[in-house]
Amino acid sequence: MKSGKRLRIQLLLLSGLLASFSISGAAEYFDAEDLPPVNIINTEDFRVDSLLAIKKKAPILILFAMEGCAYCQYVEEEHLKPMLRNDDYGKKVIIRRVMTDDYDDLIDFDGKTISSLDFSARYNADMTPTVVFLDQNGKQLSRILGVRNTELYGGDLDDSLDLSLQMIRKQLASLQ
Repeated sequence: MKSGKRLRIQLLLLSGLLASFSISGAAEYFDAEDLPPVNIINTEDFRVDSLLAIKKKAPILILFAMEGCAYCQYVEEEHLKPMLRNDDYGKKVIIRRVMTDDYDDLIDFDGKTISSLDFSARYNADMTPTVVFLDQNGKQLSRILGVRNTELYGGDLDDSLDLSLQMIRKQLASLQ
């Protein structure tokens, strides 16, 4: 077989393979640089996030992180960014980040200004990474402290999300 024809066949096979799985599945096979870029928003105003949570009937996931924290980077790159790329997660969770070491002020759920340090202390996020799931009022629904096992972390994250969704649905049902 001529090399040009072999190359065309290989390209066809590769394009068929690429078409056979989604972007979230592609993350297992390609470097993050090959995937669409996504950013985790450093929240500044929780009133905006609260309105979005009400609209979506979804919890707010907050990653409390620090600059230079390797496990924070792991949670972002291996779990939260793939969640942001997946439309299914986009419908059921709002993902935000609070940097515990930047000392910036935030607008709290009640509209008052609070330092990122005080906000982190409220949710006992003195160790990073800490992930908390909040309802639209800032009430903590569930949390994950640190990364105990990288192989099980994704399951822990999904379990906490499912629990938080159940709690929000229960809250909404009691209001009707």
